Amino acid sequence: MNTNATCVENITSFQPLDRSDYLILQVETVRLIRNICYLGITPFLVIVGLILNSLCFMLFCRIGNRSSTVIMLFAITVTDVFTLVNGGINSVFYASQTYEVPLTKNQQRLTAPIYSTYLNSLPGRIGNFIIFLISLERLFCVLEPLKIRMYSTKRNSYIAVCVAFILPASSGIPNLFLYTTEKVYSNITSQFTTVLRATSYGKDKDLTNAVYITQEILWRYIPVIGVTVASSITAMLVLLNAKRRLVMAKASIQSRPESQTMNIESQVTRMLLVVTTVFVLCQLPGTILRMIINIHPDMNPMRYLNNVYEVAFPITYVMLLINSVVNFIIYYNTSTTYRTKIRQMFNWSSSEKMKSTPCTYPMSNSHTNSSFIPDHKEGDF
Repeated sequence: MNTNATCVENITSFQPLDRSDYLILQVETVRLIRNICYLGITPFLVIVGLILNSLCFMLFCRIGNRSSTVIMLFAITVTDVFTLVNGGINSVFYASQTYEVPLTKNQQRLTAPIYSTYLNSLPGRIGNFIIFLISLERLFCVLEPLKIRMYSTKRNSYIAVCVAFILPASSGIPNLFLYTTEKVYSNITSQFTTVLRATSYGKDKDLTNAVYITQEILWRYIPVIGVTVASSITAMLVLLNAKRRLVMAKASIQSRPESQTMNIESQVTRMLLVVTTVFVLCQLPGTILRMIINIHPDMNPMRYLNNVYEVAFPITYVMLLINSVVNFIIYYNTSTTYRTKIRQMFNWSSSEKMKSTPCTYPMSNSHTNSSFIPDHKEGDF
């Protein structure tokens, strides 16, 4: 479950263990924070994020000979777009359940079996897996720089992207069979209404919980923790080797004037620190929060210990959306090559010719999402 609202029917309804102990925060305060997050910040991030990710698409389309790096970044951008679209849809559902507009309860129930239990979490799961693969590739590039060219190819990148889309999508299929909808006649309204009922599979709590925990481990815990560890190790290795590489650069600068090792090292180090910081800030809080809920014996995703969790989830959800918004900004600020391309795209430096400068290590932070991708040759981005 990579977004807060896996089940839209329960986005605003919680089952407290004991109401006197549950209401730690005032109800008005909780409602205000949730409204700000879901109806204020989320729509704003969705609009800004879609614009910035559209610019990412434009940037990648301007690249003629697409490398493995571009392929992976393009896939991350796709998942970011769908994550942001889901954010907008979740805001609509929240508004519908809070103010009964613009969707009716029947319309909300009809979408629950497909959207709420399956489509809503899918982009984040795919993005997490792709970024996990990218972070491993970045670590391998630092550890074995001479061997990385044999493995980081276009063909392998296409295979990795296909696997990243297929595996999470396949593993989430059981979620489609949790609920079913049927129309029943209401004696109160004298009309037929749609009701949401748990299937025989959905009623088996032990089985459904086992499937849910497995999906969380595979597509959230392992990728998020794995990327954090891999990126931290990568950053430390780059920092430890920076002095040695600087000495080597000074020794070879006369024989290889095209080498800009010093500048590349400073950009790579800054990029790694930014990626690691953004990833930890955006991803770990929500992951830790879900771990606590899944491990705590008195809680589950629809049953909280107190209403502090009602505030924590909207905040972590906003952080996840931020992770799908900032890619274009990070590309511009951490990659000389991307910055030059972007300036040319907007004619900010029309008189400046494309410099033949070795690329920095471009990266992406989506649903998301952070990554490190090696550039294997000059001009390959």
